Amino acid sequence: MPVPSEELVVRAYREGDAQKILDLFNEVFAEGDADFHARSMDIWRWEFLDNPAGMQVVVAEEPGSGRIVAQYACLPARAHLRGRIVSIGQGIDSIVHREYRRGLKRQGAFLRTAQYYFDHFGVPARNAWGYGFPNQRAYGIGVKLLKYVPIAAPVPTLFRNLFQHAHDAEVGAGRAHDGEIVEVQRFDARADRFWTRLATAYPMAIRRDAAYLNWRYLDNPLARYVAFAFVERGGEYRGIAIVRPHWTGPPILAVQEWFVDPHAPEVTGALLAHVTRFARATGQHRIELWVPEAHPQFRAVRDNGFGVEPSLFNLCIKIYEPTLDVEWVKANWYWTIGDSDVF
Repeated sequence: MPVPSEELVVRAYREGDAQKILDLFNEVFAEGDADFHARSMDIWRWEFLDNPAGMQVVVAEEPGSGRIVAQYACLPARAHLRGRIVSIGQGIDSIVHREYRRGLKRQGAFLRTAQYYFDHFGVPARNAWGYGFPNQRAYGIGVKLLKYVPIAAPVPTLFRNLFQHAHDAEVGAGRAHDGEIVEVQRFDARADRFWTRLATAYPMAIRRDAAYLNWRYLDNPLARYVAFAFVERGGEYRGIAIVRPHWTGPPILAVQEWFVDPHAPEVTGALLAHVTRFARATGQHRIELWVPEAHPQFRAVRDNGFGVEPSLFNLCIKIYEPTLDVEWVKANWYWTIGDSDVF
């Protein structure tokens, strides 16, 4: 029997919670989904314990039994904000046991758990901003109850349907370049130096250094990612593209990470041409990529034969850093598919 929600113990994660959280996650997400595959402890450990930026997990626990019945979690990342490094949190895996779902009442288990998170992590000393990519169902709840501010609603998808094109000569056409594209098995100090060189061109973005790229993509047990880098003659990076075939199931190649020198159109063309060849070679029917419309790469990708259409996702923000305002965020925040939890 559930206890009154006001009697639940709401607190931050502590050692020993992992299996209880995982049990709750698998029970909740299995409801009404015959195709659900239970998440393993290896996946949970990678997502939360191994994250180089730390952990931001809040739970609600039944007194006495110790059963965890709700969670509000964010996936933290180190980000660049106007020349300094800050922490941010992406909202993921908000779950409540069915016994404690009383709609969305003010004193319900979900809102109590979420409020604890915002009280402790939603402050400038802990996070500069929080964000999420809610689908249509979660979007209204997030805006109304969690005060999410829409930034891109919906997120635009840059796409190329390979079945509509007999050839791909327009992708990268006329863009001579002095370098080569290599597959990256592991990111090293070159990725760190590349980020440092380009950081001023990305005043608001997750820090795409080696530690982040290796953890987010190459160590990810949920999916197979393939990483490419445009390498100039001296061996340094000028562009990074990380792709995932069969994204969300269909033969769609998602360009999960797209980090390119914005002043090097030849690198953009060369990487897109390489990604397009890879998509055809692996039997993909479509390529999808997200970058903000305000960023120069949006037009650069369109100029290489990609169309644009709305996605099913919305990007929203909760601002904790008092110097940030929404219009500046819309003009300067850089994000990709990899910034989401649609792994």
